[in-house]
Amino acid sequence: MFSLKLNLMLLLSSLLCVSCTLPEPYRASNPQQFPPPVGVVAPNLPKTPEQIREEAELKEARDKANDEAKARREKLEEERLANGDGSTETTDVIPPILRDPVKRTSKYRTARAIVTKPGYVFNPWTNKAVDVRGIPSGTLIRDPNDGDPDHKFRVP
Repeated sequence: MFSLKLNLMLLLSSLLCVSCTLPEPYRASNPQQFPPPVGVVAPNLPKTPEQIREEAELKEARDKANDEAKARREKLEEERLANGDGSTETTDVIPPILRDPVKRTSKYRTARAIVTKPGYVFNPWTNKAVDVRGIPSGTLIRDPNDGDPDHKFRVP
């Protein structure tokens, strides 16, 4: 059925295809040599020491402000209880407790950009190309060629 010559040719061609591509971890470890194409969001790249330091400083400042606000609230509550009158009126302004912003998940899918065609994306519902040239990023659109009117998605 399969000859030795055919099997050998398939083996050599598959080895040639595999050897010509770089492994994914190497591409991700060197983003300067392999930048993402224009219009494509870069994957989670490793953070620089400056970014790590800034995030740590921001978290430390937020924690300090929260601790101060909590201590102030407790002090005012103790003063109110010490008065014994049960009054809730205070002349002191209590600062709000800072929290991390909540990441909301959208009920709509986000399209993927087509690397070889700038201005085109894959419809996440049908996986077909859609022209989005001139449409701002984040806009909710619907593929005119898709028959289902509920298949809306966002431009990346």
